[in-house]
Amino acid sequence: MSFCFLFSWVLFFGKKRRDYLNIPSSFYFVVVFSEDLAEVCGIHVGDGYLRNDGRRRELDISGSFEESGYYDFHVKPLFEKVFGITLKNRIFPSRGTYGFVIRDRDIIRFFHDLGFPYGKKSTTVKIPSFVLKSNDALIHTRFLRGLFDTDGYLGFRKCYGNYTLFKVSRHHYPQIQLTTVSPYLSKQIILLLGRLGLAHYCYRDEPSGVGENVAYRIMLNGVSRLHQWMELIGMKNEVKRSRYVVWKAFGFCPTNLTFEQRKGILNGDIDPYTMGP
Repeated sequence: MSFCFLFSWVLFFGKKRRDYLNIPSSFYFVVVFSEDLAEVCGIHVGDGYLRNDGRRRELDISGSFEESGYYDFHVKPLFEKVFGITLKNRIFPSRGTYGFVIRDRDIIRFFHDLGFPYGKKSTTVKIPSFVLKSNDALIHTRFLRGLFDTDGYLGFRKCYGNYTLFKVSRHHYPQIQLTTVSPYLSKQIILLLGRLGLAHYCYRDEPSGVGENVAYRIMLNGVSRLHQWMELIGMKNEVKRSRYVVWKAFGFCPTNLTFEQRKGILNGDIDPYTMGP
């Protein structure tokens, strides 16, 4: 389910605000509060930075070079669809990332009105209220997918103890992890997971040094949880999804591999059994 919201606060280039029916379309735009927007918000929570320092107003969305395919074929088209704009991905050499910048003032203000802060957001970021208040499970799953694809982790570990040689020597046991230093975000993620029936654990990691923050690790462990995640939420980031595909094909996924190495395994060019445990 989705609904439309017209920007009642849109800046009409110095003109007095009038009833929107009498304002040319170039002076306003409509956004649909849909599952697409929910995923956009999840992506922003993970990889976004909203800036308004008096000189620049911009939304920066960028990730690692390795994730350029995810940005080219999913993130960029998704933002273009939601906001009706044209974007261009590029490399940001100074910070070693790949993505795009939006400088449309209406979009910047819209994100701020959703509750996203200007500047650093790591300790204060929250899930927008339209996601939390929605009764539509797709709104919840798409937000979580956007967040996981940008800031989540899928890994596999070995077992220790009286298990088969395969289980003690190969990284086969799946673990999905979402980590945040925002206590608000951690509680809200837990709320959404509970609504979706996804069992999880939350661990509080105390800071190890001066200037560090408490971190909250939300974990979904085991084969059944991974299957549930893939069925309900899924992954659009091929860098992360490739770990799942290797595990599904071989029953384990070696650690510390690059995306290219995992593609080599899936293409039959690399033997995963020679790549360490």
